[in-house]
Amino acid sequence: MAILLAAASRGGRVTTRLAGLYLSFWRGTPILVQLLIVFYLLPFFGLELQPTLAATLALALNTAAFQSEIYRAGLLAVPKGEIEAASMLGLSASQTFFRIEAPQAIRLMLPALIGEMQALVKNSSLVSVIAVTDITRRAQQVAASTFRPLE
Repeated sequence: MAILLAAASRGGRVTTRLAGLYLSFWRGTPILVQLLIVFYLLPFFGLELQPTLAATLALALNTAAFQSEIYRAGLLAVPKGEIEAASMLGLSASQTFFRIEAPQAIRLMLPALIGEMQALVKNSSLVSVIAVTDITRRAQQVAASTFRPLE
């Protein structure tokens, strides 16, 4: 979903505005508020979700917004001269993307994506507000019952 958002933010006028609206909401509100909105507000619209599914959906929508900005920035960081050089060599748009843009963008995006994954794990502790056991607590429970904390 994050890749589609990044593409939409580089697209036409309508898609750019819709993506901007999505990004401003999910990046501009606290994750706790988002969890509560997904868990308590969606049932008013007829969408009843289990707590685990609501937590997963809220965290996924939140991280998709942040990851789409990482993807967009990574693609914009590739120098335009290299893209122009690829077109001068006769590479098609897809060849240019997969052979020139994507490898450089992935290298540039990797540190930010790892940081976003760490933030996602940290944010998972907030799901206890909607009665879901977070990852860390679940790991403690498994370690206590099996006496194997490293596995």
